[in-house]
Amino acid sequence: MIATPYDRTASSIPVTVVTSPAGLGAVEPGARVLHLEPALHEHQPGSECVACAARGDVRALLFDLLQRARSEQRPLLSVVVDASAIKDSKPIIDRLETGTVPAFGLRDHTVLRSFHLARVI
Repeated sequence: MIATPYDRTASSIPVTVVTSPAGLGAVEPGARVLHLEPALHEHQPGSECVACAARGDVRALLFDLLQRARSEQRPLLSVVVDASAIKDSKPIIDRLETGTVPAFGLRDHTVLRSFHLARVI
């Protein structure tokens, strides 16, 4: 099959989400790794504070990584998101799946156009 610029997997960067420390052994060479940090303290479901939300905002981290790669003129071929320190990785995965969590603002739209969830380990 010939890839076109409109083929999502051919035109976007694959993202692997690792949910356990053992999964980090499956990181392919050249992949950029983002380490998500756990919340600073406990929250009621759905009421995360700004400081804790920023530590695990995968869209913001991917956007920053994309901007850095562009400014350094270094190709970004694949990304591994290390979510092994996070208790529940489902919200992270949901933010990467198209149509699950709505995109707000240019940053979110850029991330959803530029990256796709390739696999979860």
